[in-house]
Amino acid sequence: MTGSVVSSQELRDLLLEAIKPAAEWAVDRRTSTNHRAIDAQWREDVALARGRHRQAEHGRHRNRRDWLAARRKELVRTRSVQELLHELSVDQGMTWVDLSRMLRVSVPALRKWRKAGGVSPENRDRLAGLVAFLQVLYEAGVRDPAPWIAHPLVDGYTVTVLDLYTPERAPDFVELGAGDVSPVMLLDRIEPQWRETYKSEYEVVGAEDGMPALRPRG
Repeated sequence: MTGSVVSSQELRDLLLEAIKPAAEWAVDRRTSTNHRAIDAQWREDVALARGRHRQAEHGRHRNRRDWLAARRKELVRTRSVQELLHELSVDQGMTWVDLSRMLRVSVPALRKWRKAGGVSPENRDRLAGLVAFLQVLYEAGVRDPAPWIAHPLVDGYTVTVLDLYTPERAPDFVELGAGDVSPVMLLDRIEPQWRETYKSEYEVVGAEDGMPALRPRG
């Protein structure tokens, strides 16, 4: 048999060269697998965190809905129509026009309620619900609820709580008053077309006398 003799060292070097690509591939595969595992774990953690956040939000909303419902029932049971109207118009300082908008009745009807009563159970319930809403708003951190509900929610837009209030949305506005959601987030959720519907043609500026004034935009 002829040919050169391969030494033991040379044989080891040849074997190392032969297995080197496979070893490097294994390292790369292991590293890639680790990266994928880390990414998958991160995505799972984010999904869990979002799920817990949604559950917490749902819990807060349910608790506030229950809070408002319990307060409304208590007011229906313990307060007369005249007392409820007195709290809204005198204690809370709401105008008859704003009350008529939120209760979906006319101003003459409200004045009739104040003098003679004769309120249907449904309207009495709505009246007590509005009183409960303002009371709970105060307890949630809104120190002066009547001006707050009449103030534009977002600069440059005319939309207010007065425009959007319904008994069903009351827990959403309590959430806003408590600072748990921003006005933009809330409007996107309950009134998706608000940017088109309530865009203001005017902006508030400082007048020469230092008082705020309106001027056309642009």
